[in-house]
Amino acid sequence: MRGGYRRHETVIGKMWERDEMSGAMIGIRGFIMLAAMAVLFASSSAGAADRIRLGLSWLPQAEYGGFYQAKADGIYERYGLDVEIDPGSPQKNLGQLLAAGAYDVVLGNSSIVFNANAVGLEFVTAAAFFQKEPTILFAHDDPEIETMADLKGHPAAITNLSVMSFWPTLKKKYGFTDDQIRPYPYSYAFFLSNEKAIQQGFLTNDVGQLKREGIAVKTFLLADNGYNPYGNTVITTRKFAGENADVLQRFVTATSEGWKAFLHGDSSGAEALILAGNQDYTPETFEDAKQAILESGIVEGGDAETGGIGTMTDARWKEFFQTEVEAGNIPDSFDYKSAYTLDFVHPDKLTKP
Repeated sequence: MRGGYRRHETVIGKMWERDEMSGAMIGIRGFIMLAAMAVLFASSSAGAADRIRLGLSWLPQAEYGGFYQAKADGIYERYGLDVEIDPGSPQKNLGQLLAAGAYDVVLGNSSIVFNANAVGLEFVTAAAFFQKEPTILFAHDDPEIETMADLKGHPAAITNLSVMSFWPTLKKKYGFTDDQIRPYPYSYAFFLSNEKAIQQGFLTNDVGQLKREGIAVKTFLLADNGYNPYGNTVITTRKFAGENADVLQRFVTATSEGWKAFLHGDSSGAEALILAGNQDYTPETFEDAKQAILESGIVEGGDAETGGIGTMTDARWKEFFQTEVEAGNIPDSFDYKSAYTLDFVHPDKLTKP
């Protein structure tokens, strides 16, 4: 599957094999804000830039577009930052690398931090640039399939991590059963060979690819069907967040601005960096992902509409924690508030959609 959004993350001894197959014109107010920020960060810009080492969970792709846009457009530089974006791979254990100090921040999702902290790590989420994770289940274009509940009983090709992450929620909510599970094939072969098959995929990648291949499908976004963690979360250690609060704040603020520029401005700079860093990625896949992100509210929907791009809320974290507890993925005694801080997502620090 070309350019697939395949992530393989490990958090200290446990493999998270995520295969979730993630400028407008400035008015007077915007000009004043930019001028104020220029003054605020003048001392940082004048001297050596503060370095941030960012570990991605997979290869460069449009699902990381805001980070690459901030890099390409010099937004990070304007905020006094030197951001090194390091692509992920199946061999990289992001949790271990973060804990060891090889990275300052890594990308993940809500459940990863829950599970990391449950085994004694002190990770914290500073921002969430996906209000919805783009994970989907897709089925053949069958008139008898209208809702997620209609997928009960269908053979389902999903990854090993999915068996532990979203599958328990679907079992509880829709009556799915483990005998539906089939190994994930990393291609469409299984799906095409069985008219009753369903398969895990990614809204930003698979839908466009299937359409170009003339395969009609129905898609179900998990975020709209009972399993809704934050995605593209900025995860760091509590030690780094405490000792480098100003640097981390500038990183979150600049990335928020980068996402707005990526979605509504000239994204060619980000595209060039992404294509250069991922030889299997194509301009068509890039455009598929960008449009899906824009149209489905993955970045700008939900609380981001009022709180700004990258925002998080206590209510949303509590809601997902309860989902995980009900599915048996995490004990109800776990201190879910250890997984995040709202210190870096104040509305006046984030760019509005």
